[in-house]
Order: sequence, then C-alpha cells, then structure tokens
Amino acid sequence: MKTKLVLCMGILIVSSISIFLSCKKQTTNEKLNGIYIVPLAGSSATENKTLLSFVTIPYKFPIAAAISTALTSNVEVTLAVDNGMVATFNAAQNTRYAVMPAGSYSLETTNVTIPTGAIASNQTNVVVKANMLTTDVAYLLPVKVASTSANNITLNSAIATKYYIVRAPTPVIGNLSTGKAASMSKGNQANAGRGNDGITGGNLGAGQGVETGAGNEEFWQVDLGAISPRIDQIDIWNRTDCCNLRTAKFYVFISDVPFTGVSVASSLAQPGVYKYYQDAPAGLPSIILPAVSGRYIRLQNTTTESLTLAELTATGIKP
Repeated sequence: MKTKLVLCMGILIVSSISIFLSCKKQTTNEKLNGIYIVPLAGSSATENKTLLSFVTIPYKFPIAAAISTALTSNVEVTLAVDNGMVATFNAAQNTRYAVMPAGSYSLETTNVTIPTGAIASNQTNVVVKANMLTTDVAYLLPVKVASTSANNITLNSAIATKYYIVRAPTPVIGNLSTGKAASMSKGNQANAGRGNDGITGGNLGAGQGVETGAGNEEFWQVDLGAISPRIDQIDIWNRTDCCNLRTAKFYVFISDVPFTGVSVASSLAQPGVYKYYQDAPAGLPSIILPAVSGRYIRLQNTTTESLTLAELTATGIKP
C-alpha cells in the first residue's frame, strides 16, 4: 500500500514537472515568436510627437515590424491604424486622448516584409498632416500589426501595437536673441553681448552697441541656445553717433547648425543656411522676415569696413 502511494506521488510529481516544462516552453516560444513594432520608445509602447500646426509639409515617422528570432521563410506583415483602440486605451489608462481627424494620417504602405533569416522588415512611414490638427488637442494614433503570413508568430497586442501621442501646441512667439551668447570675428569679445543686450540707442561711445574694427568680411553672431522652429523677424539697428555707412553690403545668415567657416563664401556654400543680402546701410532698424528655423544668426559685411551694430533682435517661435 505504501509502495503504491509512493509510486502514485512520483507519477504526480513527474506529471507536474512535465506540465510546467511544457507551459514554460510554450511561453518561451510565444516570446521568441512574438512580433512587435519598431523603433521601440524605451520600454513603453507609446511615443510622443510634438508637431507644428502651421507646417504644410506632412511629417513622416519611420516604422517597421520585427520578431525576436529569424524564421526560415519570408514573413509578410500587414500594418493598420486602429482607432477603435483609442477608447480602450483611455479606459485602461484613465486618459482622454482624441481620435485623429480623418485624412490627417496615413501609412505610406500597409504591407511590409521580414526577409528570410532577418528579424526586421523593410521600413515604411506613418504620415501626419499637422495643419489638419486642432492646436492643443492631444490625439492618440494606434498603429498595430493586423496580420502576418506565418502561423507560428504570436499576435500580442501589448507588443504588436504602437501608440503615437500627437500634439500640435499653440506656438509661443517671443524674443529669441536678447541676452544669448554672442561673439564676433575680431575686437573685444567681452563687448559682443552689447549687440543683443536690448539697447537700441546706437551710441557706441556710451556702450550702446559693438564694433569689430576694420578687416575683411567682419561679422557678429549670436547663438539662440536652441533651434527656433520659425524665426519670423530680425531687426538690425545701426550705430547712431557716427559711421553708419560701415555696416552696408552685408549678409544675414541663419543656420540650424554652427557655421563651418568664417568667410561669406563658406556660409553661402553651406547646406541649409538661409541668406539675406542688403546693399544699403543698416537702418533703424532694417527689418528682415526670414520665416525659417534656426539657432545661429550671423551678420557679416562683404567689405573691408568695420562692422558696427547697435542691436540685433530675433523674434519667432520659442524652442
């Protein structure tokens, strides 16, 4: 009787171990064969996108599908936007995200392929038209793996769905340049900040402005500290106590990245640099309306005259 009891208990233990190993193997296989969306946003399935509502060119965000273990044949993957998941997400997360307006979003293609032996598919793009969005509304755009051609790939919505949180906030317009780091081609660099200290008087003898001294293509520049999405206006105030003809035949250059050279020719040739030329002397002020993004602004003579500047003020969307 005792022997039979021990035998039964042994069978039960072995069976339990077998069931456990079987479940563990199944869970492992599901994890290995699960499909997910890339790029991953850290450990979260959500990714924040802050857009500019006035931009008419559609935004594009790269997206692809991937698996943990490469398979021995091509895997065809269908992607889809599922707005029905917005309500479910809101209920689960206690949020109030809105569904994006019809026509404001699309996938460049809904079909991608994970090639044999690879773990990631070719890339497509999520396309968003920011100018169709209501400003200051938080939208949720769920993009999911709708189907695959491989039966042994697990479709787990927890990893096979990516949620884009999309916002187009009202732009904050203001002064971008006053008090920011300034420098110049030559002269007393400690005085460079007088060119963007907020004082437009132009009496250099009273410390109201800056002068480089004579030389070839002298310049003054300011680093806004971060890229403004749109610089709307630049005001250039000339010297008023004398010598206002010195700052003439000049360029204003604007760039998202630092200028790579010190000559006019180098800035004209640098990709992505906005350029504005004025033949007449700087006014009180001269007003430029660039409407471009930028972080670095350079005012540069094309002559051998000393560059003089009372004040340069940049106004636009704050970063």
